Amino acid sequence: MRRFIVLLVVLLVAGAWLGQAMVEDTGYVLLAYKQTSIEASIWVLVIALILLFALLHLALNLVTHIRSPISSIKEWNQARTERKAEAKAHLGIMARADGDWWRARRLLLQAARTSHTPTIYYLEAAEMAARSGDEKEASRILDDALKAAPEASSAIQLRRAEIDLRLGHEGKAQALSEQLLQQQPSNSQAQAIQARLLANQHDWETLYPMIADLKKSGAINDQTAQSYRRQAGVALLDQTVETYSSLPAEQLSTELKKCWNAFSFETQQDSNVRLHYVQQLLNSGESKEVEQLLGGWLSKSWNEELLLRYSELKGADATAQLKTAKAWLKQQPNNAALELCLGRLSQRAQLWGAAIQHYNRSLELEPHAQTLVELSDLHLNLGEPEKAAALLRGYNRPLNLPAPSAADRETRKSLV
Repeated sequence: MRRFIVLLVVLLVAGAWLGQAMVEDTGYVLLAYKQTSIEASIWVLVIALILLFALLHLALNLVTHIRSPISSIKEWNQARTERKAEAKAHLGIMARADGDWWRARRLLLQAARTSHTPTIYYLEAAEMAARSGDEKEASRILDDALKAAPEASSAIQLRRAEIDLRLGHEGKAQALSEQLLQQQPSNSQAQAIQARLLANQHDWETLYPMIADLKKSGAINDQTAQSYRRQAGVALLDQTVETYSSLPAEQLSTELKKCWNAFSFETQQDSNVRLHYVQQLLNSGESKEVEQLLGGWLSKSWNEELLLRYSELKGADATAQLKTAKAWLKQQPNNAALELCLGRLSQRAQLWGAAIQHYNRSLELEPHAQTLVELSDLHLNLGEPEKAAALLRGYNRPLNLPAPSAADRETRKSLV
């Protein structure tokens, strides 16, 4: 609005000035050519030139933009057809959201058959057919897509490989993904299919070295990479044990350490892989090595699963083990799992009073059935059945105590 007012004021001022100039002096222009001459005032000439320019400009636009009626009708019909295809596709997507695969497939096929860009609709229709369990229909739709848009063969073959993989046809999916990778070595979606195939086949020896490159290329995300590393780490440790099971325990331990050292930093940081590694080392008689590993890991990165595994170790020097665990109280002053660990280690070091104190503190922080059982067992072993009974009666109320796991029960057996 402000701009309009400013423009209006400028035009009024300019008009007033121009009118005053025309009144003061009309000017004189003479145009002569041979025997012909034209006389006019300068203002009339200016107005005539402006009108002539406007007429020429209008005529040029009409000549440039004029089209034949047949061409205009053809373009209008194409636009109308495309709008209809988009409307069908929209309804198909809505049906997909509702879980109506059959209706979604039918609408998407209708959209594909009338659209000038049918590929995406064919691919989605094939997906709907696969989800409804109609494998032949999915294959037929993809064949139609290839006929309609041969230039999109890579995208169509990729969808075919994904559907084959989902339906359990791993051989077909592998052949298609390998064919795609030969044509497009950097195709991240084909790489992702290859990774899933290797994971399904438990071929971790082949897949594990590929994980970093797959993540870098965007074929897999961080979560998938972490899952692959975890599964591969556990499987490769098991494979090492299986391969060298006939060797003496010392040599088996050496092979396990070689396998561990070959893992990437991210794999070695995974708590599940760490737990599996220390269990395999314990099975080969490396309890001292496990104690040092767990102590070092817990000092740098806190993990309660590793902590409880540390509390279950029967080290040669329970007092030294207890001293190491007590140092963690500075970083974890009110941690029920750490208090449980200290209770177990104090019990193993025969520091009965300290053990009872730590067990009670753990129960105060987080009442857990396993802690309750271990403390009551300690009272019984110390000849204090009254205290054990009073303890159990005191917690005989709905506290939503978590039940002991199988690992907890095994730990209890080792402590009794």
